[in-house]
Amino acid sequence: MKARVRPLVLSLIVAMALGTTTGCIRLPSPLGPEGAGAPLTAPADPSSPAPLPDASASPDAGDEWGDAFAERDRFFEEQQLPLDGTPLVAVTPEQKEFIAQQKAYVEEQGATWTAQEESLSLALAADACETAILNAHAIDADLLRTHVATSPLFAQLVPADLQGGDRTSAEAPIASVMVFGTTFLCPDDGDAWIEAYIEVYGG
Repeated sequence: MKARVRPLVLSLIVAMALGTTTGCIRLPSPLGPEGAGAPLTAPADPSSPAPLPDASASPDAGDEWGDAFAERDRFFEEQQLPLDGTPLVAVTPEQKEFIAQQKAYVEEQGATWTAQEESLSLALAADACETAILNAHAIDADLLRTHVATSPLFAQLVPADLQGGDRTSAEAPIASVMVFGTTFLCPDDGDAWIEAYIEVYGG
């Protein structure tokens, strides 16, 4: 499958709900430069998922795309994430653990945790999980770069005029939250997202 063929559902909805109020939000996580001492490993030992077939290499590409979208829909149902613009709140045990750890880390850095940070953290993680599903779980540095460059959430959070090292520095802590969240919401893909993050932003 080619990366990012369709806009991601949840990220667009949350980006519209956030408007332009999040440009100054910084969300440190245990994966970013601020948490360089933290181990870069998923919290669980996930089993490897069976990847979806590459649509470009199969005569039944339509069925494979249908399988990917069906898997994406199942993911949103299992995560119980609203798609109507309602702020996201942790509801599953995995989401609650992610948010608890993220909140604790943010507060350790002297920042204040709010409901907006919770909603955004969940959206970033779910967005990455959706990208993994729609790309047959083939996650690498190129996919991470494409995801960040085309994500409506990153567009809201990173000033458009930033370039080069300044842009990378602004993206890294946000991508860190996103990748850390995947280890809870879609742990089978978490290690691959971590490896991609280290390649793109360092570890």
